[in-house]
Amino acid sequence: MAKPQSFYLVCLAFSLVFNLLLIFKLYVGREWELSWSRRAAEEAEYVAAISCSGHGKAYLDGLTLDGKEPVCECSSCYGGPHCSEFLTGCAANAVNAVLAMEALTALSF
Repeated sequence: MAKPQSFYLVCLAFSLVFNLLLIFKLYVGREWELSWSRRAAEEAEYVAAISCSGHGKAYLDGLTLDGKEPVCECSSCYGGPHCSEFLTGCAANAVNAVLAMEALTALSF
C-alpha cells in the first residue's frame, strides 16, 4: 500500500515543480513572446505596401528577384517592374467589359 502512495507523491511533487518552472519562465523570461507572429505581420505589411499600379499583386510567398524583395505578379496585358506598362498586342477580354457596362447601365435606371 505504501508503494502506490509514494508514486503519487513523486508525481505530485514533479508536477508542482514543473508548473512552477513554467510559470517562472512565462512571467520572468522573455523568450515566450510571440516574436514569430509579430515578424510575420511585419513581413505581410511590407509586401502589402508594394505598389503594383493596380494591375497586379505582390505576394509574401510569391516571386522574388535575386532573393531580394517580392516582385509584382502582373495581370494579363500588363508588365514591367510595377505592372504599369500596357502590353501592346494583348487580346483584352472585351466580353467581361461589355457585361460590366451593361450591369452599370442597368443599375443607373
